[in-house]
Amino acid sequence: MRVNDNSIATGQVQVRLKAVPLKFTKPLKDIVLQEGDAVGASATFECEVSPSTAVTTWMKDGSNLRESPKHKFTSDGKDRRLAIIDVQLVDTGEYTCVAKLGNKEKTTTAKLICLAGLTVKAGAKIELPADVLGKPVPKVKWTKGDVVLKGDDRVSIDDKPGHSVVTISKTTREDTATYIVEAHNSCGRATATIDVNILGTLFCYFFL
Repeated sequence: MRVNDNSIATGQVQVRLKAVPLKFTKPLKDIVLQEGDAVGASATFECEVSPSTAVTTWMKDGSNLRESPKHKFTSDGKDRRLAIIDVQLVDTGEYTCVAKLGNKEKTTTAKLICLAGLTVKAGAKIELPADVLGKPVPKVKWTKGDVVLKGDDRVSIDDKPGHSVVTISKTTREDTATYIVEAHNSCGRATATIDVNILGTLFCYFFL
C-alpha cells in the first residue's frame, strides 16, 4: 500500500479462489427386490454430491434417462434421487448418476436386481410375461440358458408392441432353466431373467 500526493491511500487486494473438488459424498447402492415384492413396486436410488451446485443426469445401462411418469428425478441440496415407478423385470440393470461441474465429471453406479422365480409341478402351463418399452421399438429375443428359445408344439412366443410373453404347456423337468428376455434397439440393450423350476412327478412302485 502507498499514499499519493493527495493523501489518498491506495493499494492492491489479491483474492484467490480455492477450487472445490467435485465428488460423491454418498455413492449409489445396489437395490435388491425380493421375489413377490419386485414386480409393481417402486425403487429409489439415492446419492449425495458435493458441491450442491453440480448438475446431475441419470443413465441406465449406458443410455441417458429422461424424466417421465416412469422415472422421477429429485434434487434437494446435495441429495439426488431417481425413483423408478412400477418396477418390471426389464427395469433391472445398472443405473448411473453423472455429476458435472464446469469441465469436471464424476459418476456413481449401482444395480437394480429383481429376484424373480417360478416353481410349478410338471404338466402345468406357465407364462413368462415381460413389458418391453423403448424408442425406437426394441426387438425382443428369449433364451433358455445359452440357447435361443424358439416356438414349437409346446412353446409359443407372442410379441406385441410393449409386451412379450412366452407360454410353455405340458411342462417337464427339462423346462427347468434360467430364461432371459433381451430387448435391444439403436439406443442400447436391456435384459431380465427369471428362474423356472419344474417339480417332477413322484412315482411309487409297490412290489407284492
